[in-house]
Amino acid sequence: MYLIKRFFAILVLIIVLLTALFAWNSFLIWLDSAEPVNPQTSKETRSKVQWLSSTKPLTYTFSNQRTHSLRILSNAVFDQSVTLEQPVNYAIKYTLYNDKKEVIVDKVYHHASKLVNNSQDQQIKQIIENKQSLNVASGQSFYLPIKHYPQAKSLALTLIPEEKTIQGVVVRVHAKTPDQNVDPLNSWLKRPVDRRKRATDYLTMGENTLTNTEITNAMAFWWQKIAPQGIPGIDFKSDILYESLPYNVLTYDFSQQQHSLAAYYTKHGLCASITLDKSDRLNFTVSNDQETPSLIWYDKLQFEAPKVINYRLTDKENTYQTQPLEPGLITICSEQELLTQWRTESGTAILTSYAGSYLINAQEHVEFDVVPLSHLNLELRALETSQLDISLYDENQIQIDRYSITIKGEISGFDRLIADNTQRQAVGMLTPYYLRTGKETKYVKITANNDVYVRLKSRLASFHYQRRIAHQPILTESTNGFYDIAAWYEQKARNHYDLSQRDLFVNIRTFAPPPDVEQTTTYYQSKELFNLLPLSNVALGLSPNRYYEEHQPAEEFNFGLYDKNQAIPSASSNDNRLISRLNSNSAKELKTDDISFADQQQLVNEASVIYQNWYGHRPWVKQRLYQLVKNKPVKLSYDKKKRPISIVFKVFRAQSNEPVTLNISHSAKYKLGLTSEYSIAKQSFQLHNSKLLKSFLIHPKKSQITSYPSVTLNLANDIETLQYVTLSSSETIWLSILEEYPMQEQKVRWWNNEL
Repeated sequence: MYLIKRFFAILVLIIVLLTALFAWNSFLIWLDSAEPVNPQTSKETRSKVQWLSSTKPLTYTFSNQRTHSLRILSNAVFDQSVTLEQPVNYAIKYTLYNDKKEVIVDKVYHHASKLVNNSQDQQIKQIIENKQSLNVASGQSFYLPIKHYPQAKSLALTLIPEEKTIQGVVVRVHAKTPDQNVDPLNSWLKRPVDRRKRATDYLTMGENTLTNTEITNAMAFWWQKIAPQGIPGIDFKSDILYESLPYNVLTYDFSQQQHSLAAYYTKHGLCASITLDKSDRLNFTVSNDQETPSLIWYDKLQFEAPKVINYRLTDKENTYQTQPLEPGLITICSEQELLTQWRTESGTAILTSYAGSYLINAQEHVEFDVVPLSHLNLELRALETSQLDISLYDENQIQIDRYSITIKGEISGFDRLIADNTQRQAVGMLTPYYLRTGKETKYVKITANNDVYVRLKSRLASFHYQRRIAHQPILTESTNGFYDIAAWYEQKARNHYDLSQRDLFVNIRTFAPPPDVEQTTTYYQSKELFNLLPLSNVALGLSPNRYYEEHQPAEEFNFGLYDKNQAIPSASSNDNRLISRLNSNSAKELKTDDISFADQQQLVNEASVIYQNWYGHRPWVKQRLYQLVKNKPVKLSYDKKKRPISIVFKVFRAQSNEPVTLNISHSAKYKLGLTSEYSIAKQSFQLHNSKLLKSFLIHPKKSQITSYPSVTLNLANDIETLQYVTLSSSETIWLSILEEYPMQEQKVRWWNNEL
């Protein structure tokens, strides 16, 4: 009996232990299957999503009479090797069928997807698969307007992974259908505030979703999720996934394989460029082991010839570093299609410039409101010869003037248009025109017979234009409150909204081309200012030629460094002068036949530098300088029959190297109508001392002066008659003025030809 009791006791204990073990195991299973909880749980909704297959398409059917449009939303699922900012590409092949299963549309849509930053404003849903939380990318989408395909009855979706790091893609499809139970005129305000906000956030998300007209009547429609065929047991009508899942499009949606918007795209016939303002090295990265580009450095002042840039491979994959570069322009060219990313040696990304332009043609035009008596700058681009009409209207919409021009279509070798799908497209060369409007003008209308990109900028004649000029980088603290003021200001079209809604407003990426090699066919004459500025002096200044200029025979005013091994010229020669620099404050000029040979030897031994004008390379030029007193304007009058093409002002300052502000204005009678050039009536320039140009006065006690960059006043073809030019300076300066004429003056002076 005792043994039987012991047996039953052991049996009960075993049963209790087994029951406890089963309960503990069930608890562990429940704990393992629990989903993550975060502060936003109360605001989230659940959604069923479908894995997109690369072999068996998901098929969705819909009513083409009730469906206005379809939106395909997807999220890429990554493996653990993908970093937060690394984009991963995938594509979705979509096919629309009619009721007979005949293909209507068969295309591929590309996406670039990134992991989402897990911050408060960028929360993303997790996907739970086999009790594991998977990494989910930012939501991507594309939009199919079914009204364009009235026979469409079904949609098939197939995944094209494109990269191995994608574990898969989940997808869902929403159909925009009319909600007949809703009064579109009264329903909006009856909706709860949070519902209105959610709908607005969704409907206005991206230019490829809905127009403003559709948004205004948003509550007359409903976005309903539709189910793929062959997946039972899913309640799609109650699914409102879009209300809580923020589709943070951190990159872009593309209908073609995408190009990085930050990359420089080059190919045969299309180059890019970088403007380097200070000495530096450049780092660049090429994509996917592509061929490297050819790089050429250009001197913006054109004193040095272009040079091929060498570079080396760095420790980073596909990343190269250039040799040390001086300030200038770097062109980037390649024979094959090439994408490069550019940074400075310190890691700063090098940005590019854009020009917003409107596309007009025989069906579309552009209109601009203008201020009366304003000046207009039209920047036109076309790929084929086009006829444009520019019409001016008053406030009563009565046409005042009308101008017609023909522009020649010519493809740009540097500028390019970047389409919404990131593809680079050819664009025409920039052709500028200028127009001075009357006091009755209120708006301008521009039409064209072919595709033309139009950008309009304007200014008033009284607007001030000023900029800083230097041959080296400018320190901000040295500008003394002087800042650049642009000459022109871009205008927005009065029909900008309509054009932008039809994707007719585009950004054209612009790159500076290398400076042109100008064939010199004009001549410069030094202007005599004895009657206006009686105090003058003589200086010797370094004046290097442009690298492409032909070597001209040296004149008697051209000097070079003295070499004591060269023979002394005869006394009868005009080229027999020496200019000696005894020290930093003393310089004098003499004829070789005025001093004995012993005195010449003593001068050679005592002087720090000596210049001669009878042999060798002679880049130093003797020139006449006139003193312009601080804040005292000088007026240069001109004859109606003879006016220069341009006026060059060369500035020097004694006993100081601080910046100088030069104010230049002119009075003229201008031509009516459109012109291809424009003259600014009032300008200011802050000049900073030049480290490239060296000069000194030929004076025994006060020879030290500082050289500044020259300023050129172009008198363009819009001027019919030039009356006078007025010049003033913020400081007392030494000044030389040269005038450019188409014919060489017969009178020769020793200070001619100085630039």
